[in-house]
Amino acid sequence: MILLNIPLSVSGLAAVMVVLYILAALSRRLGAVTKMKPYYRGFYVAMACLAVAIGVAVLWPPLAAATPSDLSVYLFYLPLLLSGVISLVVAYRYWGWLLRERVK
Repeated sequence: MILLNIPLSVSGLAAVMVVLYILAALSRRLGAVTKMKPYYRGFYVAMACLAVAIGVAVLWPPLAAATPSDLSVYLFYLPLLLSGVISLVVAYRYWGWLLRERVK
């Protein structure tokens, strides 16, 4: 059963990587228009963290049976968490005005 979950988990992480790439491209263009600092590079850092998580998921498949003392748990979930936090901060930096905008 674990071997069936590996391609699905990797394809899900790859889909998140594509979304991060699209956000990076859109944020780069928005930053060029508004003359912001190049914070969009954080999306590329988040994609690199996701690539580490994908590599660990492929090379160390039995993550479901791992205990918290195993190194594979930290090598998978720590970059995944870091990627999520970085992308959330960078996305809020560029696109937070959509949340702050009020309809008058």
